Amino acid sequence: MRIFALMILVMGLACSFALAVNLNEGFEDGLDNWVIVDEPANLLSDKGPSSWVIESGPFKGKALNQTTNIWGDVGDIVALGTFIIYDKAEFKNFDLSVDMQANDNDGMGIVFGWKSRTDHYRFFTMIDAGNPGGAAGAQGDPGKAPWSLLEKRTGDDIPYYKNLEKINDPAYQQGTPVNLRLVVQDGNFEVFAGKKSLMKAKDITYSGGKIGFTLYAESGIFFDNLVVIDNSAPVEPKSKLTSTWGSLKSSR
Repeated sequence: MRIFALMILVMGLACSFALAVNLNEGFEDGLDNWVIVDEPANLLSDKGPSSWVIESGPFKGKALNQTTNIWGDVGDIVALGTFIIYDKAEFKNFDLSVDMQANDNDGMGIVFGWKSRTDHYRFFTMIDAGNPGGAAGAQGDPGKAPWSLLEKRTGDDIPYYKNLEKINDPAYQQGTPVNLRLVVQDGNFEVFAGKKSLMKAKDITYSGGKIGFTLYAESGIFFDNLVVIDNSAPVEPKSKLTSTWGSLKSSR
């Protein structure tokens, strides 16, 4: 009985001292941990489907690539397309870093707080001036690119996203590698391109979720060296240790 109780104590302490969940993804072992989600056909002009693949790219070793030109919406007002979501963990407060190179000049972004296709957040950036502006500004359009947006998905009706912040600067240049970083802490979002702080926004309703990437008419784009550091507060072990040990002593 005492041995069994001691085992319970050890297991409880292990859970209490458990480290935060971190992700280090070099895309060397396939996409078994990822889920691909395309917007429904009625929201797309180029209906794809998307083609997310692992292949040699501009970085060392293999990289994640998407090879079709899938895009929407049908009226070309808000940039929609395809998502790829890491399906094995959720993150609330975290620091995400990824290397990216786009050989096209359209729209790409980082998805976070993902609960579903119609319930998530995105950082999204565009460099082609002929493309739509998204959910910000008058009539849902912040003006022609280049721009970058932080947005929250609202559903399947125009404008699809609620704009949280926009700037008239892109996060990348066509054909040039860049490190993108997203820091999320208690509903505060900050995006970096290289070492430059690009933009910030806040949403007090943010509650965490899965992470991933999203594209609009962007083929030949590579992602690699994805690192997500979970900054959520660890469980405080002291009180659990005291109460569990007290229970063991009283049972003797």
